[in-house]
Amino acid sequence: MNFDWIKTRSDFDIEKPAVIDPLKKTQWTYQQLNIRGDNMAHYLTSQGIRKGDVVGVFAPNDVALLDLLFASFKMGAVFLPINWRLNPKEIAAIVQDSKLKILFYAQKHLSSLTDVDPHLLHMDIDSPEYEDIVNPNHHRPFKAIKVEANDLAALIYTSGTTGEPKGVMFSYDSFVNNGTNIELTYKFNSDYTTIISTPMFHVLGFNDTVLPTLMAGGTLILQRYFNGEALNDLIAKYEPSFLIMIPTMYYATLTQPNFNPENFRKMKYVIQGGSQPLPSIQAAFKKYGVNIINGYGLTEAPLVMVNTPENARKKPMSIGKSVMFVESIILDDAKNEVGIGEIGELAIKAKNVTPGYWGKPEETAKIFHGAYLLTGDLAKKDEDGDIFIIDRKKELIITGGENVLPSEVETVLAQHPLIDRCVVVGYDHPKYGESIAAAIILREKDPDYATKLDGFMREKLAGYKVPRMYQPVTYMPLNSTQKPDKLAIQDMMNKKAQQLELQD
Repeated sequence: MNFDWIKTRSDFDIEKPAVIDPLKKTQWTYQQLNIRGDNMAHYLTSQGIRKGDVVGVFAPNDVALLDLLFASFKMGAVFLPINWRLNPKEIAAIVQDSKLKILFYAQKHLSSLTDVDPHLLHMDIDSPEYEDIVNPNHHRPFKAIKVEANDLAALIYTSGTTGEPKGVMFSYDSFVNNGTNIELTYKFNSDYTTIISTPMFHVLGFNDTVLPTLMAGGTLILQRYFNGEALNDLIAKYEPSFLIMIPTMYYATLTQPNFNPENFRKMKYVIQGGSQPLPSIQAAFKKYGVNIINGYGLTEAPLVMVNTPENARKKPMSIGKSVMFVESIILDDAKNEVGIGEIGELAIKAKNVTPGYWGKPEETAKIFHGAYLLTGDLAKKDEDGDIFIIDRKKELIITGGENVLPSEVETVLAQHPLIDRCVVVGYDHPKYGESIAAAIILREKDPDYATKLDGFMREKLAGYKVPRMYQPVTYMPLNSTQKPDKLAIQDMMNKKAQQLELQD
């Protein structure tokens, strides 16, 4: 089967900007994107890359990621974008695990590749040599080879929030279906424009933003590195139809002096995903008449659920319902479907779901129940069929035999006027097994913050749910995908608990 869809897109589309790079002052039509992909496919072939070989790219948001993706699709190679925020050892582990054959990189990030075999480091994507290879003024048509729908098309590694990163596999079928599901649900068309600020090594940026936009024939504006102030300027200039970003990125635009809510009100959709919704950010935007709606997905199942602007007004914390061609159920521990309002594990069945983890059949078996992917997220469904994420199943705190959902504690704690942001985790406790702690960013200094927070929480929650320890921080530790780094926060809390124990 032929999955060379950029060739089809170029055949059917008028000549118009498909990708615009304001930093480099370049833009490319669909016809030029196809030529760049053809030229790169010839080059990779000349370097000995064959069907099934892994082609890596270690670079910020750039058209080069699309060159390598489209070339890989044409020649049946496996596309691997690597998270450039990882440390050298994590990057080297991914390179080794993936059995990568060739790695393109941005010179700025070369210092992070010190633990990678230098023979694999092939070329700087910003070099004249690279641009000469893909230059669309010199076209060498490439006849795409046939691949099967279930052949491996791409690998994206998990962020490792709860352990060792794993290579999530995408078949051609799952990779393409994700874009199709989103396009049909949101009625994407060639008039749509968006700005890609979320890193393109992440499914939220690549699978859920870049590919649906390009598959529909829209226009993609590149922001090489996210910056809230610069993004506000890009929004004012290009007037995007929609945005998809993680909550902390919206916060970073809101706090800039050039933030203009009118630019956000013009958008059809303002979607947050990639981590737990932040009610404070939703509330802040709502004051300006902007509804940020929640989307839901994970590396193993890119955007599979999303709310609507209308429903978000009534249910701002809901992730809504499944997008086109996605089925979702909520299961108890015995894998039976739970009733309305009951909490269980969210499970997903769809063609955009990963077939599993690269080289890890035992890990793959653990995440499936029949044809359903077990997401590891606790959720509940209301009488209208709208779904609400409660917490990560793995992050459930068991203290003295009682189950505590961190999200429940965070929701209450965030209501206190002293709290700007908070993250709740469990830490080791000699008596209760685990106890509850909260990393907090305070709106103002208050030497009596702990007493005030404790009294507030005890009025609203059962005693066993109240944090035993608070840790003020000036910034919230984030992992490589800009989600709160709960492992780092938990480690910080365990160290603080040990210090307090020694003092006692």
